[in-house]
Amino acid sequence: MIRIKTSSKSLFLDFMSSFQSETESCPCCQSKGNCKTHATYQRSIIDIIHGKPVYQEICITRIICQSCGHTHAILPDTIIPYSQYGIFFILRVLGEYFARVKTVAALCEAYSITTSMLYRWRYLFLKNRSVWLTVLELAEQSPRDFIRFLCLKESLSDFSIAFFR
Repeated sequence: MIRIKTSSKSLFLDFMSSFQSETESCPCCQSKGNCKTHATYQRSIIDIIHGKPVYQEICITRIICQSCGHTHAILPDTIIPYSQYGIFFILRVLGEYFARVKTVAALCEAYSITTSMLYRWRYLFLKNRSVWLTVLELAEQSPRDFIRFLCLKESLSDFSIAFFR
């Protein structure tokens, strides 16, 4: 996690640069080709850049289905719904926690999070890790190695959905 040089914001911008609303299917009515860009809004995201938490702004696109009228925010895998934290931020914190790089108090201070938040992320990670073990070649893997595996995945969609559900 420490060697990853990208951020959730840069991955978001890469995703959005190729996003085409007219090719999307509506999650509500499943109609294809009826989604159009509807609006945008600003949102803050906390990322890790050079080992430090950084607050950044991103512009979220909303689409509307012209078939059923529902609107949807476009959030790629690295942006967690209803959370300020990007997936790489959380995985970096968990990676350092499981690698015992710092004490819990030092981690929380370094990343400006509460102890309860760290333990909530740990709980969710360990609870949902079993979902992912089926895709691993090895039956047993340490939490640190599992985080390393996740960071090399091309898409985190299933993980991020399960992790934050």
